[in-house]
Amino acid sequence: MSPKAQLGGIYPRSEQLIELTRSYDRAKTDLDTVRKQVEQDTLALVSLQEDSGFETFSDGAFAWQDQLRPIVESLDGVTTGTRYDRWFDTNTFYKKPTIAGKIGVHAFEPKNFIRFDLLPRTKSWKVSLPGPYTFSELSENLHYANQSDLLSAVAAAEHEIIRRLKDAGVSRFQLSEPCLVYRPYREQALGKTELDNALAALQKAVDGIQAKFSVQTYFGDATSILPNLLKLPVDTVGFDLFETDYSKLNIETTKKLALGIIDGRESNAEDPKWIVETATRVSKHVIGGDAVLVPNSDLKFVPRKVADVKARALAEAARLFEEGR
Repeated sequence: MSPKAQLGGIYPRSEQLIELTRSYDRAKTDLDTVRKQVEQDTLALVSLQEDSGFETFSDGAFAWQDQLRPIVESLDGVTTGTRYDRWFDTNTFYKKPTIAGKIGVHAFEPKNFIRFDLLPRTKSWKVSLPGPYTFSELSENLHYANQSDLLSAVAAAEHEIIRRLKDAGVSRFQLSEPCLVYRPYREQALGKTELDNALAALQKAVDGIQAKFSVQTYFGDATSILPNLLKLPVDTVGFDLFETDYSKLNIETTKKLALGIIDGRESNAEDPKWIVETATRVSKHVIGGDAVLVPNSDLKFVPRKVADVKARALAEAARLFEEGR
Protein backbone atom coordinates (compact mmCIF):
# COMPACT_ATOMS: atom_id res chain seq x y z
CA MET A 1 0.00 0.00 0.00
CA SER A 2 1.46 3.36 -1.07
CA PRO A 3 -1.02 6.09 -0.18
CA LYS A 4 -1.34 9.55 -1.71
CA ALA A 5 -3.03 12.51 -0.04
CA GLN A 6 -6.04 14.44 -1.32
CA LEU A 7 -8.32 17.20 -0.12
CA GLY A 8 -11.97 17.56 -1.05
CA GLY A 9 -15.18 19.35 -0.24
CA ILE A 10 -15.42 22.86 1.19
CA TYR A 11 -12.27 24.24 2.82
CA PRO A 12 -12.65 26.82 5.62
CA ARG A 13 -12.59 30.48 4.68
CA SER A 14 -9.90 32.78 6.00
CA GLU A 15 -10.79 35.26 8.74
CA GLN A 16 -10.55 38.03 6.15
CA LEU A 17 -13.06 36.34 3.84
CA ILE A 18 -15.43 35.58 6.71
CA GLU A 19 -15.38 39.23 7.78
CA LEU A 20 -15.89 40.47 4.23
CA THR A 21 -18.86 38.17 3.59
CA ARG A 22 -20.46 39.35 6.82
CA SER A 23 -19.81 42.95 5.81
CA TYR A 24 -21.31 42.25 2.37
CA ASP A 25 -24.44 40.78 4.00
CA ARG A 26 -24.78 44.09 5.90
CA ALA A 27 -24.35 46.01 2.62
CA LYS A 28 -21.06 47.51 3.86
CA THR A 29 -18.78 45.79 1.31
CA ASP A 30 -19.18 45.42 -2.45
CA LEU A 31 -19.25 42.03 -4.18
CA ASP A 32 -16.03 42.65 -6.14
CA THR A 33 -14.09 42.98 -2.89
CA VAL A 34 -15.49 39.66 -1.69
CA ARG A 35 -14.63 37.99 -4.99
CA LYS A 36 -11.05 39.24 -4.83
CA GLN A 37 -10.66 37.71 -1.37
CA VAL A 38 -12.16 34.42 -2.62
CA GLU A 39 -9.39 34.41 -5.22
CA GLN A 40 -6.78 35.10 -2.55
CA ASP A 41 -8.08 32.24 -0.40
CA THR A 42 -8.05 29.93 -3.41
CA LEU A 43 -4.51 30.86 -4.42
CA ALA A 44 -3.31 30.33 -0.84
CA LEU A 45 -4.76 26.81 -0.85
CA VAL A 46 -3.24 26.11 -4.27
CA SER A 47 0.14 27.21 -2.91
CA LEU A 48 -0.26 24.96 0.14
CA GLN A 49 -1.01 21.97 -2.07
CA GLU A 50 1.93 22.74 -4.35
CA ASP A 51 4.36 23.15 -1.45
CA SER A 52 3.08 19.97 0.23
CA GLY A 53 3.38 17.79 -2.87
CA PHE A 54 -0.28 17.06 -3.58
CA GLU A 55 -0.85 15.50 -7.01
CA THR A 56 -4.61 16.11 -7.24
CA PHE A 57 -5.79 19.65 -6.52
CA SER A 58 -8.96 21.03 -4.94
CA ASP A 59 -9.87 24.72 -5.19
CA GLY A 60 -11.50 24.75 -1.74
CA ALA A 61 -14.97 25.75 -3.00
CA PHE A 62 -14.69 29.04 -1.08
CA ALA A 63 -17.60 30.61 -2.95
CA TRP A 64 -20.02 27.78 -2.15
CA GLN A 65 -22.65 28.78 0.42
CA ASP A 66 -23.21 25.11 1.33
CA GLN A 67 -22.53 21.65 -0.06
CA LEU A 68 -25.79 21.44 -2.05
CA ARG A 69 -26.19 24.95 -3.45
CA PRO A 70 -24.19 24.70 -6.72
CA ILE A 71 -26.22 21.63 -7.70
CA VAL A 72 -29.49 23.36 -6.80
CA GLU A 73 -28.59 26.44 -8.82
CA SER A 74 -27.86 24.29 -11.88
CA LEU A 75 -31.25 22.54 -11.92
CA ASP A 76 -34.72 23.26 -13.20
CA GLY A 77 -37.53 22.13 -10.93
CA VAL A 78 -35.51 22.72 -7.75
CA THR A 79 -35.64 25.82 -5.58
CA THR A 80 -34.46 26.98 -2.17
CA GLY A 81 -36.59 29.09 0.10
CA THR A 82 -35.74 30.48 3.51
CA ARG A 83 -35.66 27.16 5.36
CA TYR A 84 -32.31 26.19 6.83
CA ASP A 85 -31.52 22.73 8.21
CA ARG A 86 -28.53 21.65 10.27
CA TRP A 87 -25.77 19.90 8.31
CA PHE A 88 -25.76 16.61 10.23
CA ASP A 89 -24.34 17.06 13.74
CA THR A 90 -22.19 20.09 12.97
CA ASN A 91 -22.70 23.76 13.79
CA THR A 92 -23.28 24.64 10.15
CA PHE A 93 -26.48 24.81 8.12
CA TYR A 94 -27.67 24.42 4.53
CA LYS A 95 -30.63 25.77 2.59
CA LYS A 96 -33.01 22.87 2.12
CA PRO A 97 -33.77 22.22 -1.58
CA THR A 98 -37.40 21.94 -2.58
CA ILE A 99 -38.27 19.67 -5.51
CA ALA A 100 -41.19 21.55 -7.04
CA GLY A 101 -41.16 20.17 -10.60
CA LYS A 102 -39.44 17.86 -13.04
CA ILE A 103 -35.69 17.99 -12.52
CA GLY A 104 -33.57 19.06 -15.44
CA VAL A 105 -30.16 20.67 -15.97
CA HIS A 106 -30.13 24.18 -17.39
CA ALA A 107 -27.15 26.13 -18.71
CA PHE A 108 -24.56 26.70 -16.01
CA GLU A 109 -21.02 27.98 -15.73
CA PRO A 110 -18.50 25.26 -14.85
CA LYS A 111 -16.59 27.97 -12.94
CA ASN A 112 -19.46 27.93 -10.42
CA PHE A 113 -18.14 24.49 -9.41
CA ILE A 114 -14.38 24.94 -9.77
CA ARG A 115 -11.95 27.81 -10.38
CA PHE A 116 -10.18 26.51 -13.47
CA ASP A 117 -8.43 29.86 -13.89
CA LEU A 118 -6.62 29.54 -10.55
CA LEU A 119 -5.58 25.87 -10.61
CA PRO A 120 -2.31 24.63 -12.19
CA ARG A 121 -2.79 23.10 -15.61
CA THR A 122 -0.18 20.44 -14.89
CA LYS A 123 -2.24 18.86 -12.08
CA SER A 124 -5.47 16.89 -12.07
CA TRP A 125 -8.49 18.75 -10.69
CA LYS A 126 -11.01 17.37 -8.24
CA VAL A 127 -14.61 18.44 -7.63
CA SER A 128 -16.64 17.13 -4.69
CA LEU A 129 -20.40 16.84 -5.11
CA PRO A 130 -23.17 15.47 -2.89
CA GLY A 131 -24.07 11.98 -4.10
CA PRO A 132 -27.57 11.51 -5.55
CA TYR A 133 -28.85 9.62 -2.50
CA THR A 134 -27.68 12.26 -0.04
CA PHE A 135 -29.03 15.09 -2.20
CA SER A 136 -32.44 13.43 -2.44
CA GLU A 137 -32.51 12.63 1.29
CA LEU A 138 -31.76 16.23 2.25
CA SER A 139 -34.37 17.69 -0.09
CA GLU A 140 -38.11 18.20 0.30
CA ASN A 141 -39.95 16.31 -2.44
CA LEU A 142 -43.15 18.01 -3.61
CA HIS A 143 -43.22 16.59 -7.12
CA TYR A 144 -42.15 12.97 -7.57
CA ALA A 145 -44.50 10.12 -6.62
CA ASN A 146 -41.88 8.39 -4.49
CA GLN A 147 -38.29 8.60 -3.31
CA SER A 148 -37.13 6.11 -5.93
CA ASP A 149 -38.34 8.32 -8.80
CA LEU A 150 -36.73 11.37 -7.20
CA LEU A 151 -33.45 9.51 -6.74
CA SER A 152 -33.39 8.43 -10.37
CA ALA A 153 -34.04 12.00 -11.55
CA VAL A 154 -31.29 13.42 -9.32
CA ALA A 155 -28.84 10.79 -10.59
CA ALA A 156 -29.60 11.66 -14.22
CA ALA A 157 -29.10 15.36 -13.49
CA GLU A 158 -25.82 14.79 -11.69
CA HIS A 159 -24.62 12.63 -14.59
CA GLU A 160 -25.17 15.59 -16.92
CA ILE A 161 -23.43 18.04 -14.55
CA ILE A 162 -20.45 15.69 -14.18
CA ARG A 163 -20.27 15.19 -17.95
CA ARG A 164 -20.11 18.94 -18.55
CA LEU A 165 -17.47 19.42 -15.86
CA LYS A 166 -15.44 16.58 -17.35
CA ASP A 167 -15.63 18.29 -20.77
CA ALA A 168 -14.37 21.47 -19.08
CA GLY A 169 -11.28 19.70 -17.75
CA VAL A 170 -12.13 18.10 -14.40
CA SER A 171 -10.63 14.63 -14.18
CA ARG A 172 -11.61 13.47 -10.68
CA PHE A 173 -14.93 13.58 -8.84
CA GLN A 174 -15.83 12.78 -5.26
CA LEU A 175 -19.46 11.84 -4.65
CA SER A 176 -20.13 12.34 -0.94
CA GLU A 177 -22.76 10.02 0.52
CA PRO A 178 -22.97 10.58 4.30
CA CYS A 179 -26.67 9.70 4.31
CA LEU A 180 -25.79 6.08 3.53
CA VAL A 181 -24.24 5.77 6.99
CA TYR A 182 -25.69 8.65 9.05
CA ARG A 183 -29.38 8.14 9.73
CA PRO A 184 -30.51 9.56 13.11
CA TYR A 185 -33.02 11.67 11.18
CA ARG A 186 -34.68 8.46 9.90
CA GLU A 187 -36.61 6.06 12.14
CA GLN A 188 -35.66 2.99 10.13
CA ALA A 189 -32.26 1.63 9.19
CA LEU A 190 -31.23 1.60 5.55
CA GLY A 191 -33.03 -1.39 4.01
CA LYS A 192 -31.94 -3.55 1.10
CA THR A 193 -34.31 -1.99 -1.44
CA GLU A 194 -33.30 1.53 -0.51
CA LEU A 195 -29.61 0.63 -0.58
CA ASP A 196 -30.03 -1.02 -3.98
CA ASN A 197 -31.73 2.13 -5.28
CA ALA A 198 -28.93 4.31 -3.87
CA LEU A 199 -26.26 2.13 -5.48
CA ALA A 200 -28.10 2.16 -8.81
CA ALA A 201 -28.28 5.95 -8.63
CA LEU A 202 -24.54 6.21 -8.04
CA GLN A 203 -23.90 3.93 -10.99
CA LYS A 204 -26.24 6.01 -13.16
CA ALA A 205 -24.44 9.21 -12.16
CA VAL A 206 -21.02 7.96 -13.31
CA ASP A 207 -21.97 5.61 -16.14
CA GLY A 208 -20.04 6.13 -19.36
CA ILE A 209 -17.97 9.10 -18.17
CA GLN A 210 -14.22 8.64 -18.53
CA ALA A 211 -13.07 10.17 -15.27
CA LYS A 212 -11.84 9.04 -11.84
CA PHE A 213 -14.63 8.65 -9.27
CA SER A 214 -14.63 8.16 -5.54
CA VAL A 215 -17.61 7.56 -3.27
CA GLN A 216 -16.98 8.95 0.20
CA THR A 217 -19.05 8.13 3.29
CA TYR A 218 -18.66 9.96 6.59
CA PHE A 219 -20.25 10.73 9.97
CA GLY A 220 -21.24 7.07 10.35
CA ASP A 221 -19.98 3.47 10.37
CA ALA A 222 -19.53 2.13 6.83
CA THR A 223 -18.61 -1.43 7.81
CA SER A 224 -21.85 -3.05 6.66
CA ILE A 225 -22.11 -1.32 3.27
CA LEU A 226 -18.46 -1.30 2.17
CA PRO A 227 -18.81 -4.63 0.31
CA ASN A 228 -21.68 -3.10 -1.70
CA LEU A 229 -19.83 0.13 -2.43
CA LEU A 230 -16.77 -1.78 -3.63
CA LYS A 231 -18.90 -3.31 -6.41
CA LEU A 232 -19.63 0.09 -7.93
CA PRO A 233 -17.88 1.16 -11.17
CA VAL A 234 -15.69 3.68 -9.34
CA ASP A 235 -11.96 3.53 -8.67
CA THR A 236 -12.06 4.67 -5.01
CA VAL A 237 -14.34 4.04 -2.02
CA GLY A 238 -13.91 6.03 1.17
CA PHE A 239 -15.01 5.82 4.77
CA ASP A 240 -14.70 7.74 8.03
CA LEU A 241 -12.07 6.13 10.27
CA PHE A 242 -13.37 8.04 13.29
CA GLU A 243 -16.77 6.34 12.95
CA THR A 244 -15.90 2.99 11.34
CA ASP A 245 -14.43 0.14 13.37
CA TYR A 246 -11.75 -0.89 10.90
CA SER A 247 -10.73 -3.84 13.11
CA LYS A 248 -13.88 -5.58 11.86
CA LEU A 249 -12.96 -5.12 8.22
CA ASN A 250 -11.74 -7.90 5.99
CA ILE A 251 -11.45 -6.41 2.53
CA GLU A 252 -10.06 -7.90 -0.66
CA THR A 253 -10.25 -5.45 -3.54
CA THR A 254 -8.37 -3.92 -6.45
CA LYS A 255 -9.98 -0.53 -5.78
CA LYS A 256 -8.38 2.27 -3.81
CA LEU A 257 -9.63 2.97 -0.31
CA ALA A 258 -9.93 6.60 0.74
CA LEU A 259 -9.15 6.55 4.44
CA GLY A 260 -10.91 9.41 6.23
CA ILE A 261 -8.02 9.76 8.64
CA ILE A 262 -8.12 13.51 9.39
CA ASP A 263 -11.08 14.59 11.54
CA GLY A 264 -12.86 17.54 9.95
CA ARG A 265 -14.83 18.29 13.14
CA GLU A 266 -11.90 18.29 15.57
CA SER A 267 -9.60 21.30 16.04
CA ASN A 268 -6.70 19.25 17.38
CA ALA A 269 -4.37 18.54 14.46
CA GLU A 270 -3.31 14.95 13.86
CA ASP A 271 0.40 14.07 13.97
CA PRO A 272 1.78 12.72 10.67
CA LYS A 273 3.41 9.78 12.46
CA TRP A 274 0.06 8.88 14.07
CA ILE A 275 -1.56 9.03 10.63
CA VAL A 276 1.04 6.63 9.24
CA GLU A 277 0.66 4.23 12.17
CA THR A 278 -3.12 4.23 11.81
CA ALA A 279 -3.01 3.72 8.05
CA THR A 280 -0.60 0.84 8.59
CA ARG A 281 -2.99 -0.83 11.04
CA VAL A 282 -5.88 -0.41 8.60
CA SER A 283 -3.79 -1.92 5.79
CA LYS A 284 -3.57 -5.19 7.73
CA HIS A 285 -7.30 -5.63 7.09
CA VAL A 286 -7.02 -4.99 3.35
CA ILE A 287 -5.74 -7.29 0.63
CA GLY A 288 -4.91 -5.75 -2.73
CA GLY A 289 -6.21 -2.20 -2.83
CA ASP A 290 -4.07 0.90 -2.56
CA ALA A 291 -4.98 3.78 -0.24
CA VAL A 292 -5.64 7.50 -0.37
CA LEU A 293 -5.30 9.61 2.78
CA VAL A 294 -8.13 12.13 3.02
CA PRO A 295 -10.07 14.14 5.60
CA ASN A 296 -13.11 12.22 6.83
CA SER A 297 -15.35 15.10 5.63
CA ASP A 298 -15.14 18.72 4.53
CA LEU A 299 -12.63 20.68 6.60
CA LYS A 300 -14.91 23.75 6.67
CA PHE A 301 -15.90 22.94 10.26
CA VAL A 302 -12.51 23.96 11.70
CA PRO A 303 -10.64 27.31 11.51
CA ARG A 304 -8.55 27.95 8.41
CA LYS A 305 -5.22 27.83 10.28
CA VAL A 306 -6.16 24.45 11.79
CA ALA A 307 -7.20 23.09 8.39
CA ASP A 308 -3.87 24.17 6.90
CA VAL A 309 -1.98 22.25 9.60
CA LYS A 310 -4.15 19.19 9.03
CA ALA A 311 -3.66 19.37 5.24
CA ARG A 312 0.12 19.57 5.60
CA ALA A 313 0.09 16.69 8.09
CA LEU A 314 -1.85 14.59 5.58
CA ALA A 315 0.71 15.22 2.84
CA GLU A 316 3.62 14.64 5.24
CA ALA A 317 2.09 11.32 6.34
CA ALA A 318 1.84 10.17 2.73
CA ARG A 319 5.53 11.04 2.25
CA LEU A 320 6.56 9.25 5.45
CA PHE A 321 4.58 6.19 4.46
CA GLU A 322 6.31 6.05 1.09
CA GLU A 323 9.75 6.44 2.68
CA GLY A 324 9.06 3.64 5.15
CA ARG A 325 8.11 1.05 2.54
